[in-house]
Amino acid sequence: MASGLNARALAWLEDEGPFDMYSIANRIVDVIAGEGDVILVGHSLGTPLAILTALAGAQREDVVVKGLVLSNSGANTKGHGDAGAIVQRIRAEWGEQMWDAFVGRCFHTLPDEWLLYEIRGYPARLQRHAVADTIQSQMETDLVPLLGKLPDMPVAVVHGQHDAARTLAHAEELAGCIRGASLHVLPTGHTSCAEDACAFAEIMRGVGEQAISGSRDGFR
Repeated sequence: MASGLNARALAWLEDEGPFDMYSIANRIVDVIAGEGDVILVGHSLGTPLAILTALAGAQREDVVVKGLVLSNSGANTKGHGDAGAIVQRIRAEWGEQMWDAFVGRCFHTLPDEWLLYEIRGYPARLQRHAVADTIQSQMETDLVPLLGKLPDMPVAVVHGQHDAARTLAHAEELAGCIRGASLHVLPTGHTSCAEDACAFAEIMRGVGEQAISGSRDGFR
C-alpha cells in the first residue's frame, strides 16, 4: 500500500500552476494514478487538498484512495481569523522575517534542529504568488457540502490541543461531517506530525491497518 506521493506531487507550489485548490488536487490525482492503493496524509493546507484529491480520484478507475489522515485544519476557514491577513502579508512581506514568524506560530514544541533548519529553508523554494493564490483559494473553498460524498474509507482527523492557528471546533466539525471519521487530539501545536511523530505514526498505522482489513473496530 503506497502511503506517500512522489516528488512531482510534493512540488505543487513549485510548478507552473494554476494554484487553486481544485487544480492542484487534479494534478495530484494524475501523479498517484496507477500507483496502487494510496493513503493520503494532509497537514494544514494539505488537508483540503487530500480531501479534494480523494473526491476527484473516486471518479477514476486508475486511482484507489484507501484512507485519509487529516491534520490540523478544517473543512473551511470560517473562524480562522488571520487567513486573509496571511495572504496580504505574503504578497507584501515575503522573506525570511515573515517565514521565521510563521514557523514560530506553527509549533508549540520546536522539532529537532535539523528538521527546523529544513522547514525554515523550505519557503525560499516557493513562489510568492503560488502560496498567496493557494491560501486565497482555500479561503474560498467550503468542503462541508462535499464531505458526505467521500468514498467509504477509514479517516482520522488529528488536532493539536495547543494549535494557535486552528481551533478544536474546526477539527470537530471536519470529523463530524465525514462518515465514520475518528478524532485524535494530541498535546501539540499546529504541526502535530513533527511535534509528536510517534503518536502521529500510530494514527497513520491504524488507518493503514483498517484499510487493509476493511474494519474500523477499535480505532478511536
